[in-house]
Amino acid sequence: MAELIHWNIRGLQANREELSLLISSFNPEVLALQETNLGINHNINYQNYSFYNCPGSETHGICHGGSALIVKNSVPHKSLTIQTNLQATAVRMTTFKTVTICSVYLPPSQRWDIKDLEELYVQLPPPVILMGDFNAHSHTWGCRDTNRQDRHIEDFILQQNLCILNTGMPTYFHPSTGSLSAIDLTLCDPSLFLDQSWSVHDDLCGSDHYPVLIKSTQINQIEALSSWKLNKADWNSF
Repeated sequence: MAELIHWNIRGLQANREELSLLISSFNPEVLALQETNLGINHNINYQNYSFYNCPGSETHGICHGGSALIVKNSVPHKSLTIQTNLQATAVRMTTFKTVTICSVYLPPSQRWDIKDLEELYVQLPPPVILMGDFNAHSHTWGCRDTNRQDRHIEDFILQQNLCILNTGMPTYFHPSTGSLSAIDLTLCDPSLFLDQSWSVHDDLCGSDHYPVLIKSTQINQIEALSSWKLNKADWNSF
């Protein structure tokens, strides 16, 4: 994959200009967003990109949470319909190989367990890149502390034989305490692990989460259809 970004944007409308700058700077093929705070009928238009949205919850007319995928139109892809209680959005797409991309947001207020993740994952055609804000603290991926969600995520990773692309770099800045943690995870099928380079952007871009940048180490092998200029052919030589 030439460029994939996943980011808890903490309100797409609030940080729409920052998102436009990210697109302009990195020209990503896919953006996986969490905490978009968009309603069920709210659509976002970005030139040359398609937008897929899973709304979160709504309280007193205010939307909270949600996940989304923004995919470049030039990339062959299709949206996947998934049945889940989780805030997740998925597409099947082809770059150097065909993969499923899933953006998921697990808010700290939502009750979920490993079964919810398993039921989501079984609907995703392999190989899969699963990414998002899991709100799970674990030493395994670079947090200094742990919470109850970490065991569910760790068990899920082991049961599904997934790899963690995270390098231990922090992805979240706590505005009140100034502390850092790594709660934004990128999980993938083992067949994709060596194909991806994982890093964290050095700017929060208006959110309290750093955008995560994923680059492919492979060359895009999709070939364009051949074409010929028949009017310039030297037919007499045939």
